[in-house]
Amino acid sequence: MLQSKDINKIWELKTGFTPRWLDPEFILSSLKIFSFSDLCKCISPVKVRGYSFQVIFTILVSLPFIGAASVNSMVNGFIKNQVEARKDTFYRLKNNPDICWRLILWLFAAKFKKLTETGSDSASGVRCMVFDDTVIAKTGKFIEKVSRVWDHVSNDYLLGFKLLLMGYWDGVSFIPLDFSLHRERGKNKEKPFGLKKKELKKQYKKKRNSGSFTHERADEADMSKIECAVKMFKRAICQGFKVDYVLMDSWFTCEAFINTVLSVKNHVVHLIGMYKTPKTKFGFYGGKYTHSQIRNMLGKAKRCRKLGFYYKQATVLYKGKEIQLFFSRQGKNGKWKVFICTDMNLSFIKMIEIYQIRWSVEVFFKESKQLLGLGRCQSNDFDAQIADATITMIQHILLTCKFRFETYESKTGMFNQIKEQVTMQRLNQRLWGLFLELVKIITALFDEIDQIQLFEKIIYDEKAYEKIARLFESNENIKNAA
Repeated sequence: MLQSKDINKIWELKTGFTPRWLDPEFILSSLKIFSFSDLCKCISPVKVRGYSFQVIFTILVSLPFIGAASVNSMVNGFIKNQVEARKDTFYRLKNNPDICWRLILWLFAAKFKKLTETGSDSASGVRCMVFDDTVIAKTGKFIEKVSRVWDHVSNDYLLGFKLLLMGYWDGVSFIPLDFSLHRERGKNKEKPFGLKKKELKKQYKKKRNSGSFTHERADEADMSKIECAVKMFKRAICQGFKVDYVLMDSWFTCEAFINTVLSVKNHVVHLIGMYKTPKTKFGFYGGKYTHSQIRNMLGKAKRCRKLGFYYKQATVLYKGKEIQLFFSRQGKNGKWKVFICTDMNLSFIKMIEIYQIRWSVEVFFKESKQLLGLGRCQSNDFDAQIADATITMIQHILLTCKFRFETYESKTGMFNQIKEQVTMQRLNQRLWGLFLELVKIITALFDEIDQIQLFEKIIYDEKAYEKIARLFESNENIKNAA
């Protein structure tokens, strides 16, 4: 479900990833803004010998900005004479079982929220929590807890992890808040986790103290993603992240999540999610019906001219709770999509406008993998995989903050949003609208093509992504020339 208006540029970080950003002062100044030295006071006791946590962590965060793809390439590259520490120093930090990487990510996210919320236009925008997962592909079968996982983009099983992410949208920017890495056991008893038993025995294994930070993260690998997501959401609320809506696709929309969202105290939170379970019965006009039966009972669909969709909506009972069901399709012969919404006052158009914010997490995955190397960690230690993913997310937060200050907010501290020239803004909207209209036409002509799946494949296809990005880069060049 896509629309052509009010879409935020999805190549923001990429277009800003220029040589001037590679200045080492960027990292140092950014960490200073985030009060990194104060944060290190909480972490330093776990590393009492050798180089300080602050020094090693600063170098690790700097890797993609100094042209180093990995620690090994850094210590053996052109800057090896500038770094006295050897690669084992960095690996020991990543493997350290006493470091709470979840806390570190929370502290950076909380600082970003504090820096940007005062006087910002985001205060008047819709705030959302977004949940989604992505495949982190690996090549080594001996990596701790690695398995074959299903990738719905390639429609195949890949060796790696499923990364479950909870992100925060403040009305302007998207940042990661929390995550977990998962493996999938599969149904083949002869090949648990998609691997031969001999391969499983050869996997790296590490003893962890019960109740330690790393023990908790390792246990999450075998937990249900929904269970982990619910815990993440509860932690976010306890940490003071107030949101208006929780957005998710059909993989996460369930009774447990709806109950969790509606049980939030002190402020109202609603859930919007796609829904695909065909056998679930909803209360409707005194009876129990599936969503397809309810859709057939609603009669002729309405047409939304603004979005070009046909839709129906109904108020139903789900597990004793009153919710809205929205049915939408592209064209008269398109496939029906089902949305569950707990906000009873939301119209169809507004629901779609809010739900499209969920695409920000897909853009995060794309940018983090392509620009920052999310998932490239080659260590066999599961703790190092967690550490590396955390560092990547912190890099993304620093970049987002820099882009926010330079592009959206003034540097005076009041953070008033700077408006672009009206003509260029309209041109951007027309270019984006043209692209979305082409996607709609393709899906309307070919019934077997799903609009959302097509858009996902375009985002993850390097050549297609680059070509579309050049449209907006050309637009920026015109703007700069003017």
